Parts: sequence; C-alpha cells; structure tokens
Amino acid sequence: MNSQIEEIFKSFTVDDVIIPVSFLRYNGKSTTYITYMYYDSNNSYSGDDELLGWVDYYDFDIYSKGNYLKIIESVKELMKQNGFMYQPSRSSRDMYEDDTGYYHRTLSFAKERED
Repeated sequence: MNSQIEEIFKSFTVDDVIIPVSFLRYNGKSTTYITYMYYDSNNSYSGDDELLGWVDYYDFDIYSKGNYLKIIESVKELMKQNGFMYQPSRSSRDMYEDDTGYYHRTLSFAKERED
C-alpha cells in the first residue's frame, strides 16, 4: 500500500508549492510537509470461516509553519479520488507544537481491501 500512496502523492502541490510526503519521518528542509503511516486494520466481512475483506487505516500528519487549511482540503480530495474514505472520528484536532513552531494535524483515511 505504501507504493500506492507514494504514487498518489508524487508531485503533490498546493497553490503551485510542492509539498513533500514521506513515510513516518521527513528529513528535508521544507517547512511544510506530510508524513504518513499505517495505523490499523479491522475485519470487514468474511464467509466460510475465511476473511474476505478488511479495512486498512492510514494516518497523514500535516506540518506547517503557516496556514494549512488548503493542504488539508487538498489531501482529503486527493485521497477520495483514489478510493480512500476520510475518517473524522480517527483524525486529530488542530495542534501547535511549541518546541518546533509547527502547526500540526493528523488526518485518518480508510481503504477497503480484499484478497
């Protein structure tokens, strides 16, 4: 699934600004970036004592030194276009990291999978 996410976010831009997207950690110099990670799975449906489908959950952490509301909306739209469902109950509130000066918000998305 990580390769699919990397492909989705290849050349991700908001207002003509490229926003880096990295798995778990970002080590670059941009002051606006997104990290993502696998978070959880839940059984979705089964039959004949076999798991037939499940839901995978992924978290996307948006960090910025400034207003990130357009980024949030762009991520939601891009993920929807690629078959992911936004999960507001698993997402975070707006946060501010005092030690780094970053605004931060976690968005959670789900995708149904099957064998």
